[in-house]
Amino acid sequence: MSEKYTPVWYMLLFTMFYTSILEANQAGPQRIITLSPHLAELVFLLGAGDEIRGVSEFSDYPEAVADIPRIGGAAGVDVERILSIEPDLILAWQGGTRENDIRKLQELGLKVVSVKGETLDDIPDSIRIIGDLLNRQNMASELISQFNEKLLQITRQYKNIPHHRIFIEISSQPLMGLTDRHSFTAGLALCGLDNIFSNEEKPTIVTDLESVLSRNAEYVLLRSRVSGKDFLSRKPSYQIDEDQAVEFVSFDEDVAFRQTPRLLDTIADVCNEIHTR
Repeated sequence: MSEKYTPVWYMLLFTMFYTSILEANQAGPQRIITLSPHLAELVFLLGAGDEIRGVSEFSDYPEAVADIPRIGGAAGVDVERILSIEPDLILAWQGGTRENDIRKLQELGLKVVSVKGETLDDIPDSIRIIGDLLNRQNMASELISQFNEKLLQITRQYKNIPHHRIFIEISSQPLMGLTDRHSFTAGLALCGLDNIFSNEEKPTIVTDLESVLSRNAEYVLLRSRVSGKDFLSRKPSYQIDEDQAVEFVSFDEDVAFRQTPRLLDTIADVCNEIHTR
């Protein structure tokens, strides 16, 4: 009797085994490490935050990320700690994570995927790539649709609006600003805010006050972390003459400098602030 039914039991066991493997694969990675704050945020957005076992320093959004161990930052990663986590997926920021760190982790046999994050177009692309890696394609598609809809909304709202010239200050000593190569600046251009350093090849530039004033900036955008005292002290520096002075607008740099859908929120806020004055 056992000989008669052995093939049936064998096929049943094989089916159960195959199904368990398939379900495991569909579940996606279970031990994820992210090497940039924005990558951790994207994993949470895709509903896989519980699978993150290590994040880079300065990862602070959403709040739940505060309880996740830190594994290094821009100065380098803690390889020993990463190995102790035994990750099945490490997400790196192409152009932001040190190439030596990526190469070292790959040489140790770890799965490292570099995700580009420079332009506005890179945001939906990043969501799609990570969504595929996590087997969260449906969620990724929904997030990408929402992002594209908001982008289109901003474009339509300010289609025929007057243009203004802006300088985005990210440091006062030395004086540094963003160019139109940065995704934040590119987003502001959608609502008619033209960066005075539009022809630069890099996303940031070291400049001086004379260069800023000679380009007739109408608005200077300052990081929200600039204190009230420092904020006021900047104004005389940008005084053009007795009758004309540059106007100041504050922006949330934590959001503006991260390649996530929240970037559009800060873009919309700055557009609204300037165009309603």
